[in-house]
Amino acid sequence: MKLVPILHHNVVDIVSLACLTAIVPEAFRSPSTVPVRHGADLLGVARWLLQAERATEALALLRRALELGLPDTLLFRTMLDIGILEKKLGNDQASVAMFTELAASPNGCQARAFEELAKFYEHREKNYVMALEMSRSAQALGSGEEIDRRVERLRARLAKRGKTARLAM
Repeated sequence: MKLVPILHHNVVDIVSLACLTAIVPEAFRSPSTVPVRHGADLLGVARWLLQAERATEALALLRRALELGLPDTLLFRTMLDIGILEKKLGNDQASVAMFTELAASPNGCQARAFEELAKFYEHREKNYVMALEMSRSAQALGSGEEIDRRVERLRARLAKRGKTARLAM
C-alpha cells in the first residue's frame, strides 16, 4: 500500500510529460499562438524563449501572461522581467511605465523598480534630483551598497552643481 502514492505520482508525471510534448514544440514554432489558459503556463515558455535569445517573443508572452492573470507570487517578478526586457530592447517609455507601476505598491520587487527608475533618470534624462529621489526610495527599502554609492554620487553631483550655480550668479 505504501507504493500506491508513489505509483500515482509517477503516472501523473508521465501523463504531464505526454501533454508537454504536444505543447512545447508548438510553443517554439509559434509562441504567439500557444494554446494555454493560465498566465503561469506562459511564463515557462517565455523563460525558455529568453534562454534561446528570443526576447521580443518572450516579451509578448510575458505581457499575455499578465493579461491572463497571475498570482502575486508570480505577478511582481513578471512585471520586473517585462520592465527589464523593455529596457533591453530600447523601449524606455514602456520600461519606465512598468517600473513606475511596480514601484507604486509594496512587493518583493519594489526596491529593484526604484533602482531601475533611478538609473533611467540619472543616465537617460540627466534628472539627478529625480534619480536621487528614486535612489532614496530604494535605499529606504533596504537595497544594498550599490544604491548607497548611487545616493552619495548623486548628492555630490547635485552639491557641485549647486555650488557652480551659486558661483555663476
